[in-house]
Amino acid sequence: MDMRSKEAYIKMINEAYKKLPEYGLRVKAARFKPPHVQLFYQGKNKTVFANFKEVAEYINRDPDVIRKFLAHELATPATPSDGRLILHTRIDLQTLQNTVNFFIKRYVKCPMCEGYDTQLIKKGKALIIKCSICGAESPVPPIK
Repeated sequence: MDMRSKEAYIKMINEAYKKLPEYGLRVKAARFKPPHVQLFYQGKNKTVFANFKEVAEYINRDPDVIRKFLAHELATPATPSDGRLILHTRIDLQTLQNTVNFFIKRYVKCPMCEGYDTQLIKKGKALIIKCSICGAESPVPPIK
């Protein structure tokens, strides 16, 4: 075998690998940065999730689905109001942020490729995450 052709082949392969996009979770995770929860208190017993609509739009989920999830997880009634969500109890910022992050992990992030470009669809009584990146369909627990 001619050494020059082997060296040229290896050089060509190395150049091709350099041009390939880096595939991995870091690239997808760096791109997905939902807004941090912003809240303020109204009176003694109301917490207002000020950027609720913005967060719902960013994660591409129906605000009513997120509202139901937060109300159930935080065990408090929740009322939408002009792009905000009013929680009828006092909740600290860290608890609310952790609950939103838990929603994203369970109902937005694809369990197969760990991408965030997904849709939440209902098939019969089942709730399914359909990933636009890898095409996987994964069942998720129902939202009460």
